[in-house]
Amino acid sequence: MLIDFSVANFRSFQDEQLFSMNAEGGPKRLQGNYSDIENGRFSILRSAAIYGPNASGKSNLLKAFKALSWLISNSKSLSEEDSIPAYEPFKLSSHFDTKEIEFKIEFIVPSGVRYEYSVSYTNKRVVSESLFAFPKRQRALIFKRDKLDTWETIKFGGSYKGGDRRFPFFPNSTYISRAGNDASAPKSIREIVRYFRSIITLDAGVNIHLSNFYDQEGHLNTVSDLICLADTGVKKITAEESSPEGLRLPSDMPDFLKRVIIEQNSVSYKFWHEAQNGQLVKFEKEEMSDGTVKLFEILPMLLMALSSGTPIFIDELDGHLHTNIVSLIFELFNDPLANSTDAQIIVTTHDTNLMDPNKLRRDQLWLVQKENGSSILTSLDAYDKDSVRPNSPFEAFYKDGRFGALPSFSYVKIREAITQMSIKSGYLKRNIDDA
Repeated sequence: MLIDFSVANFRSFQDEQLFSMNAEGGPKRLQGNYSDIENGRFSILRSAAIYGPNASGKSNLLKAFKALSWLISNSKSLSEEDSIPAYEPFKLSSHFDTKEIEFKIEFIVPSGVRYEYSVSYTNKRVVSESLFAFPKRQRALIFKRDKLDTWETIKFGGSYKGGDRRFPFFPNSTYISRAGNDASAPKSIREIVRYFRSIITLDAGVNIHLSNFYDQEGHLNTVSDLICLADTGVKKITAEESSPEGLRLPSDMPDFLKRVIIEQNSVSYKFWHEAQNGQLVKFEKEEMSDGTVKLFEILPMLLMALSSGTPIFIDELDGHLHTNIVSLIFELFNDPLANSTDAQIIVTTHDTNLMDPNKLRRDQLWLVQKENGSSILTSLDAYDKDSVRPNSPFEAFYKDGRFGALPSFSYVKIREAITQMSIKSGYLKRNIDDA
């Protein structure tokens, strides 16, 4: 489970911002929405929703987590002279292209061990990196890498046990990526890398390739049943093999990419509706509503998260989905019976119907807004508890502007700009003359 994540100097986040999944103190409201860990010492939320106007930086928080996951899992693949692709600093400050990006995360892996990992980096090198564990509630050093350290001088703590520890790595790679992908490293280090590889991050507008999931027996039938239950009108979904012969691929395209594209187009999915005479009629995926297609694409990821206890991040969850479906997804993750693995869902959304004190707690609702071009992240729990109570009408308060994080514009100025454009084009004058 994710506990805390902080980010500084990444995309629209200039100063350090903290996102926390800690269930804060106070009355134990909506007890299904969090999980107690370490014998009740911590309570970790199962879900969170992030709000804010367009271009406020909501999506950048998810991109920051995706960048961190890549550094942990894949930076070992960089050649010595490569730039770090996850280096996207805040561009509105001076000398932005030399400043370090900083990430820190506290998390719990499937074996139950709690860790704290930190990393800072520039375009060409990892400047610092550290990993601590909490085996007995006290923070214990596993390894630490400072600015001048190489793979030969990196420091190790007494908690680093069970395998090799020194692995050659380039300055632009994280140590954990190098060690966590080596069979001779301790199982604990390899488990951390596997954990970050398992986390699901779905960007808005990105096509999801489903063949690997639906190749597994019974998965397509399960999703088909769920889509039928969601009142989409679909009676069943089937898979049919498709011939790749019609695909026109550039002759200079790399062979490995051709293989991937051919594999992704080797299966097509058919959606069956009941006709007025009771017969089932087949529809292509392209003929279905955007909402049904989105459900079909994200349901496998949601089921994978719920079955394995994996955190899942979704950008713009509400895009093409009815608000009742969005609420249903959150209800499933906040239900200890449906979510017995303590999976977590973290989404960006504009669906304010989730801002219901009977659905989500104050600490599950987050707001992003910009100040001087920099994104500021605030939990609803940070507001004065006398004015924003646990049972306050969050949605009404938000729409009323009490929390900020709303689009700010002047209707009069927008109308004037459109009018001036029409006058310059002659469209408005012609309409007046015609009248």
